[in-house]
Amino acid sequence: GVLALIFAVSANNIYSQNFGKVKATISDMPDQMQAGQTAKVTVTITNTGTTQWTSENAYAHELGAFDINKEWTGEWKLEPGESKEVYYKVTAPEKSGSYKMRIVIYNGNKKIGHRNKKVEVVSITGK
Repeated sequence: GVLALIFAVSANNIYSQNFGKVKATISDMPDQMQAGQTAKVTVTITNTGTTQWTSENAYAHELGAFDINKEWTGEWKLEPGESKEVYYKVTAPEKSGSYKMRIVIYNGNKKIGHRNKKVEVVSITGK
């Protein structure tokens, strides 16, 4: 019907305007965290393409037991060759143990960066 057609047109529009070439590098991943505590992770996004890129479809996903939330609001643009550092807040699980933090950065449905790191989660109470 009409709805499917509208969706197809708007989806096409998103792809054409936003999938310039960008790559994300993840740093500051912690070695150790306290259970339930937060840490800041830095993501450097670089526009490696030839057109301006906007951040509207950029997001992060953590595939393991951690929560991840962006620390920035609003939209920003990168001209070709430009980079920007953005921050994400990662929250450790409540249970201590050895975990693998697996962060993936997406631009829409396209993976533009990822990094895995083993993180020891320790409990303040010793549990």
